[in-house]
Amino acid sequence: MPQFKVVSLDHGYPTTEIEERIVTQAGGAYLNADRFPIEEAFRACEDADAILLRWRPIGADLLRRFHQCKIIVRYGVGTDNVDVVAATEAKIIVGHVPNYCFEEVSDHAIALLLGCIRQIVPLHRKLSEGGWDMNPSHKMWRTPGRTLGLIGFGHIAQAVARKMAGWNMKIIATDPFVDPARAESLSVELTSLENVCRRADYISLHVPLLPETRGLISSQQFSWMKPGIILVNTARGPVLDANALLAAIDHGVVASAGLDVFENEPLPKESPLRRHPKITVTDHIAWYSEESEAELRATAAEEAVRVALGGLPRSLANPEVLHRLGRFHEWTPNDTARWQLRRLEQLQKSAPD
Repeated sequence: MPQFKVVSLDHGYPTTEIEERIVTQAGGAYLNADRFPIEEAFRACEDADAILLRWRPIGADLLRRFHQCKIIVRYGVGTDNVDVVAATEAKIIVGHVPNYCFEEVSDHAIALLLGCIRQIVPLHRKLSEGGWDMNPSHKMWRTPGRTLGLIGFGHIAQAVARKMAGWNMKIIATDPFVDPARAESLSVELTSLENVCRRADYISLHVPLLPETRGLISSQQFSWMKPGIILVNTARGPVLDANALLAAIDHGVVASAGLDVFENEPLPKESPLRRHPKITVTDHIAWYSEESEAELRATAAEEAVRVALGGLPRSLANPEVLHRLGRFHEWTPNDTARWQLRRLEQLQKSAPD
């Protein structure tokens, strides 16, 4: 008789051999409900101890049905599609996998940035259409002496800073929750959001999607930027106001942009972002490598097993739930979780009475 039950919802992976192996070896029952009719999948979750999911929105109405659930683990860094507040009220831990794909996303951000700097996609498009011009009409500039601004300075942004350290650029960043000693160790200057926008020649976004970061880069921030800025977003789509970006390109503030994430995904076929000559787009693929996918799936399954067997996760999006469960004293947070706790504490201190 299995000791616990784990269900996977809409993940889209071709197999779930990794998850099934981890769960069954720990004495649990595993059910892959990815291709079930959605109502049948939800019924399968009603007596599950742990639920793994990727895209499916989970709100308060569904959480009330998952009466046996101890943890919902999202395949990924963010938990945008889970109502974390409602889960906390229901005493359900919301887990995620914040410590994977640093190398992949930082590589992708740098690739988009360099592609925009050197105009790789427009040049390829020109040649594929039969053109040739060894004296291009669009100006390009050297990277040494330029300033790279990182908005958000977590693990991925720190990897970008480490990898770009030899490019002879000034690197500045903004993040109210980062340890200043960490920035100093990477020769990165911490400053305000406005200062990054005003000083940077290149900007790369690396903030999580939170109420306070939704629309973080919009018309006001573009008004601070100098003409010719290059902007990259591999964080979350809603962090960037796409209409404000298009206007900034039209007004000559933004020279080019590289985007891997969008407010609406899949990106609508009629979106002007798909066809704009000054925007390079990829389909939310920055996270991916064969290694990172395997790591993501294994870590998610391990977190589910850990909690289903009575333990606590290594990372969770709602540490305040542990107070409701009376288990906060048992938890030993990892580095990412410590960041989450510092953020929670600072937000609580800054909240109005």
